Amino acid sequence: MLGRLLSSTSRPTRGYVCVSCLVNEVCSYSYGAPSFRCVSTAANSKSASAIAPAKPLSHQEAPKPASRSYGTTAARQTKPKPSKKTLKDSNPEPVKPATDKSAFDFVRRVQSGSSAPTDKSAFVRRVQSRSSAPSPVHPYAAHGLNHNDINNNTASRHPRRTPGLPPRTRPNKLLKRAPMKTPLPPFRPAVGVPKTKPQEEEGKRMHSGSLESTNLSLVPISVEGAEVPKLAYGLERALFNPGVYHLQDPRTRVYNFDPYLGSIMPVDEFDFSALNEYITSSRDEGLRNLAVQNSKKYIGSSSSMTAVLSHFHFLLSAWRRPNSAMLSKGFPEVATNFNKISRAPAAVFLRYQDGVYAIDADKEFDTANILMNLGRSMEKLLTMPTEEFERFRKSSSDKVDPNSVAPETYHYTTCGNFLMRAQLDAHDPRLPGTGMFDLKTRAVASIRMHSRQHDRGLGYQIKGRHGQFESFEREYFDMIRTAFLKYSLQVRIGRMDGIFVAYHNVQRIFGFQYVSLPELDLALHGTTDPTLGDTEFQFSVTLWDKILSRATEKFPNQSLRFHFETRETVQPSMYIFAEPVTDEEINEIQNRNKEEIEVFQKKLLYPESFKDSPSPKTADTKTETETTSPHTAEVPSAAEKPGSVNPPKKDLFAIILTVRSSVNGKIIAQPRDLTTTDKWELEYTMSSFKDSNRAWQIYKACQIRREKILKFSADEEVESAYQRQLATLAEKGRAWRMKEDKIERETGTIVLR
Repeated sequence: MLGRLLSSTSRPTRGYVCVSCLVNEVCSYSYGAPSFRCVSTAANSKSASAIAPAKPLSHQEAPKPASRSYGTTAARQTKPKPSKKTLKDSNPEPVKPATDKSAFDFVRRVQSGSSAPTDKSAFVRRVQSRSSAPSPVHPYAAHGLNHNDINNNTASRHPRRTPGLPPRTRPNKLLKRAPMKTPLPPFRPAVGVPKTKPQEEEGKRMHSGSLESTNLSLVPISVEGAEVPKLAYGLERALFNPGVYHLQDPRTRVYNFDPYLGSIMPVDEFDFSALNEYITSSRDEGLRNLAVQNSKKYIGSSSSMTAVLSHFHFLLSAWRRPNSAMLSKGFPEVATNFNKISRAPAAVFLRYQDGVYAIDADKEFDTANILMNLGRSMEKLLTMPTEEFERFRKSSSDKVDPNSVAPETYHYTTCGNFLMRAQLDAHDPRLPGTGMFDLKTRAVASIRMHSRQHDRGLGYQIKGRHGQFESFEREYFDMIRTAFLKYSLQVRIGRMDGIFVAYHNVQRIFGFQYVSLPELDLALHGTTDPTLGDTEFQFSVTLWDKILSRATEKFPNQSLRFHFETRETVQPSMYIFAEPVTDEEINEIQNRNKEEIEVFQKKLLYPESFKDSPSPKTADTKTETETTSPHTAEVPSAAEKPGSVNPPKKDLFAIILTVRSSVNGKIIAQPRDLTTTDKWELEYTMSSFKDSNRAWQIYKACQIRREKILKFSADEEVESAYQRQLATLAEKGRAWRMKEDKIERETGTIVLR
C-alpha cells in the first residue's frame, strides 16, 4: 500500500501527497498511519517507529496521537500482540531523534521521477522488516496527556489539521487514556435577553408548529333542507354489490335494468333552463350568514376546495403513488402517477365581504365541453321515474315549471375557521353514516380525450370487464389517476359514504358501480381503514386555515388570489403565493373565456341556429400557447428563467411549506396503514422568501406551468397517438353497435324482473 501511496507523487496530475509531510511522517517517531490528505491507508505504524525513534517531548512538542495500524496483511499476521500488563509496566527510555538518509534520498528520487519500481519495492520491504518489534507505550501516557491535548499540540505544527477537531485516523485502543474532563452543561438561552434585529426578522420570516391527530375533528352543522332524492329504476341494487353492474349482459343480451337507460337524451333536447343555477361560494348569502352565526372566517364549496386540498395530499403523503393492485394482472400499467392536470398548480380567489372570506375556483383557463351539461341532465335521469324525467324534454307538452323545482340540499361542516358546503345528490337510509352519496357520470376515454370535439369519440364501446381498451377496467384505472382524489375529498367534505358511477359514451349507458369511501382510500392511501384519509383531510384543512390567517394578516380586509403548488422534490414542499386583487380584476379573470364558452354552449344546445351561419371568430381563434406543439410546450419561456422577470412594485405573500410526520413517536416519510390507536403528529414550517425578486420569479414560473398544462390539455388541434387510437376504436365501435342493435330487434328485448 505504501508503494501505491508513494507512486502518486511521481504523477503530478494525480498526486495529492506533500513531500515535506511525507518526510516528516516517515522519519519522525509515529505510531499511526500518516494523515495524508486524500489518502486513507499507509504502511504499518511500527515501520515509522523503527525508522526514527523519538525523544520525550513536552506538551508544546507533543506529536499527533497514535492510531491503528493499516499495514500489509503479512505485517498484521506476524505482529506479536503485547499484553496489557507489559504495556502498563513498560517505561521506555528516551532515545535521540534520528533520520534515515535513505528515506530522504528515496523521496528525492520519487519527486524527480527517477525512481524505478524496484526501488519502491525494496524501500517498502525495508520498512516492513523494521516493524517486527512490538510497539512501545506512547510516551505521552506518562505525562498524563489525553487525546484532546495531543490533537491541539499536533495541530499547531501540522498546517492541514484544524485545532479541536478529531484526527482522521482512529485512536489506538492500547493507549492509557487520562480521565475525561467534566462535560459542559447543555446550552440554555438566557431568559429575558432581548433578541437582535436579525433574530426578530428571522422569527417573522419563519413560522413552525405541530398538529396532532387526536386534537382535530370535523363538526357538522344541521340545517333543514329539501328531501334528498333516491335512485330510480332499481339502481339501488348496485349500492350493495361490489363491482360493476352491466346495464345489459354482453353474453345473453339480457337487461339488468330498464332499457330506457340504454338511450341517453341528447343535450340539445334537454331543457337546462328548468334546472337550478349553480351558486358559487361568494354568491351564497345563506352560506355567508351561516358563517357569521357560527363565527367562521372562511367559506367554501366542495368543488372550489378540492383542487387545493389535492396539493395538500401530495405534500402530506410525500407523493405516494396511487394503488392499482386491485386491477387484473393482464392490465398494462403504463402510467402509475396522478395525471398532469391533477398535479397542475391550483388557483383560487379569496373574496372578502363583510368580515367573511369566500373561496371561489379560478376559472381563467376554463373551457366548455359537453360533459358539463350532460352531467346535470343525467343526475335527474338516475333519480327520477321516466314520466317525470320526460317533462324536461324541450318538446314535452307538460314542461317543468322552473319555480316548482326544489332547491338544492347541502351538508355543512366546520373545521377550525372553515365552513364547508357540499351538495347532496342522492340518499339511501341503508348505507352507513348519513346515507348520502354522490352521483358521478363517467364518460369513456374517447369522449374525455375529445371533450370539445366529442363527435370524434362517439361510438366507443365498453364490451367487458377486463382489458386495456373497451373495458370497465380501463375506465376504473383512469379514474384512479384523474378523479378518485377529487371524489374522496368531496365525499369527506359532504360527510357521505361514497360515489355512484354511471359509465357512458354520451349516447348510451354501459353500467353502474358504487365505490365506497374505503374503496377510494384503498386506491389513494393503500388501506381500507378511513383513519389515514380522515386524519390527512383534517391536517390539510387546518394547515390551509393557518396559511390563510397569515395571508389575511398581511393583507387585511382585501380579496386575494392564491396559487398552491406542491413540488415533486426529494423532500416535498409546497409553494403558496397570494397577491391582493380588486373585484374588477377578479371579474376580468373569471370572465376571460366567458364569450367563447357561451358561443360553445349555444352551438351545443341550439345546433339548428348554427347550421347556416359561419363559425364565430371567438370559437376559432387560438392563442399562441394553445397552438404550440407538445415539444415546444415543454421549453421554458423567458419568464421561467431566473433573473428574466421584472417584479411588480406591489407586495406579494410568498411562503414555502414543509412538513415532517411521525407516528407513535417514530419519524416516517409516508404514513401508511394508520389505525385509530395510532397517533400521527405533523410538524410544519412556513418560511417566507428573503428576496422579493426571487419570490416573484418563482410565482411567475408557477403561473406559466399552470397555463401550459391547462391550455395544452384543452387544445385538441394536434391529436396524439393515443387520441388517434381511441378515434379508431370509436369508429369500429359504431359499426359493432349497429350489428348488435339489429340482432336485438330480431330477437326482442329481454329484461330481468
